[in-house]
Amino acid sequence: MSQPTFRLAIDVGGTFTDVVLIDDQRGKLWFAKVLSTPDDPSRGSLTGVAEILERTDTPPSAVRDVAHATTVATNAVLEGKGARTGLIATAGFRDVLEMGREARYDIYDLSIRMPPPLAPRRRRMEISERITFDGDILTPLDEAEVETTVRRLVEDEGIQSLAICLLHGYAHPDHELKTAAIAKRLFPNLSISVSSEVSAEIREYERVSTTVVDAYVKPLVQTYVGRLNAGLKALGTPLEASMMLSHGGIGTATDVAENHPVRMIESGPAAGAIAAAHFARRALIQPDAIAFDMGGTTAKISIIRNGEPELTHEFEVGHVHRFKRGSGYPLQISAIELLEIGAGGGSIAYVNDLGLLKVGPQSAGAAPGPVCYGQGGEHPTVTDADLVLGYLDPDHFLGGAMTLDVAAAKDALAKDVAAPLSMSVEQVAWGVHDIVNESMVAATRAHAAEKGVDLRNFAMIAFGGAGPVHAYALARKLGLKRLICPYGAGVASAIGCLAAPPAVDLVTPHFAPLASMDWTAVHDAFSQMRHSGEAALAKLVGDSSDIIMQRSMDLRCQGQGYAVTVAIADGDAISLPALHADFAHIYQGVYGHAPPDVPLEVVGLRARVLEPRPELYFAAEPNSEDADARKGSRPVCFDGAKGYRDTPVYDRYRLAPGKIIPGPAVIEERETTIIVGPDASFHRDAAANIVIEFEG
Repeated sequence: MSQPTFRLAIDVGGTFTDVVLIDDQRGKLWFAKVLSTPDDPSRGSLTGVAEILERTDTPPSAVRDVAHATTVATNAVLEGKGARTGLIATAGFRDVLEMGREARYDIYDLSIRMPPPLAPRRRRMEISERITFDGDILTPLDEAEVETTVRRLVEDEGIQSLAICLLHGYAHPDHELKTAAIAKRLFPNLSISVSSEVSAEIREYERVSTTVVDAYVKPLVQTYVGRLNAGLKALGTPLEASMMLSHGGIGTATDVAENHPVRMIESGPAAGAIAAAHFARRALIQPDAIAFDMGGTTAKISIIRNGEPELTHEFEVGHVHRFKRGSGYPLQISAIELLEIGAGGGSIAYVNDLGLLKVGPQSAGAAPGPVCYGQGGEHPTVTDADLVLGYLDPDHFLGGAMTLDVAAAKDALAKDVAAPLSMSVEQVAWGVHDIVNESMVAATRAHAAEKGVDLRNFAMIAFGGAGPVHAYALARKLGLKRLICPYGAGVASAIGCLAAPPAVDLVTPHFAPLASMDWTAVHDAFSQMRHSGEAALAKLVGDSSDIIMQRSMDLRCQGQGYAVTVAIADGDAISLPALHADFAHIYQGVYGHAPPDVPLEVVGLRARVLEPRPELYFAAEPNSEDADARKGSRPVCFDGAKGYRDTPVYDRYRLAPGKIIPGPAVIEERETTIIVGPDASFHRDAAANIVIEFEG
């Protein structure tokens, strides 16, 4: 019997759910895009899967893998819709969650707001226990007190999920594990997150925050994954879903939901960055790029260097003040480094109290969505403005599956924005579009400068439903030379799920001066991490002989508080001169100067255990070079001062490879629309990417 050759990928966004089906044997891709269902995100996922299987006449039994990316965990934090969460901490450390770093993200804001604690003070309780950093037990665990505390949290405070984070639990987890066992014995259905399992790293505040966020989203994620797997089983697919993780690897969805759902909190954006890296390797001689992902709710950028996205081990979610570091919940997990740079297609435009036009951060999302969707939206959005400017075809949206209401979009812009500003609808539509672009450009420039990126040497890869609509304006403002809109740009994050390898990231605390390291203990620790990683991947890859491990160390100057991560070359021998040189190079990049001449110390060992996947291959839809790709023309506004100009409209799928076409142009495909301005030209390359190049 032949082996199944089809794979499915699902990306649940705030507005749309994207589904991609690939036949690995033929390299054939099919796409589907349906509205997300915020009340039950699994419903939209299953609708998209059923649609694409029926449209392609693919039996569910032929699907050998279902990879999934979602914003379910992130949205639970942003919307405050997670579980009722409690925290058990070591006596004296109850308020770490609110004390934080005792730093202000804006020292001049007298009315500064911090994100509200996900576990309020009355649901944070202390127990008498104390283990030192080197493992000495100063105060034994009082198990009777633990029982009393757990009962108070569950019976009096009504918690649904419990976070356990004890002092130095990252290195010595015995008391945490005993506390968790007592809680599970008393209340078998209680959701429990233990810091030594979620984030086994130093830094008390970050570790507590990460564990509480994990507990906060766990019941919701478990319910969602359970519904999704049940729905896939009902459709007839033979396997449960796998889940895209924040670090750019794939894990088993059930294991992720049960053990550490916080690690999938940037699932969707990470999938987009993996897709961008794949497209950069295929389309660019030197694969350095700015990945620009704009969907219905938010826009993000990530930096691709040498064909790979950059990783971080600490970031924030749920910012009270967009773009300001320190205004969100810190998470101490491995993740692809992403920057949220602006609004999405559903972001609402309005006039503020000062009489100024503003866009976002409020979003119409998928329900009710932009006014032009006709789903009950009442306030004008970026998508409504783009429609009025001629960027979108009201009769071709989603390939004609949805008709957009131009008149309703104009009426909403007139009522909410144009009338208060005494301007025309066309003027305010341009204003909405340009304000969003300017905010994204400013954030991109700042991020690039912080990372030492010379944008002149980078291309832009644009994807997401709204990305190719806005990318031309962004690239032009940033002074880029080349813009690439890949094949399947509108569903790129789902494609990223297909390209991502099964992977597990592990960290082990290890404290020692680098000069006097016990290298036998280091090798033993890495061996243990490899064993743990292989066990975690077994459900996805079985007894694979292709598994590899990438090693690194967290190093810092003696006496400093923060460390940098330095990769360790493959092989049994670890070179001290190479570690010193690499540390100095990374330190210079982070801090802008060479490290002081002091001894180095190790604070942690890291490992990524993965099974490399072959480069994702797919062939674009066939086209006839004799076919006329031009569909017609329509008025489009590229400059608010110059107004509209008649612009050719092209069918992406009928474009001949290699033929250079001057702008302006609108290029339409089912999942998105690509805008090319009058000072650029474009062509379709051999991999079916649309490559836009600017004059000069």
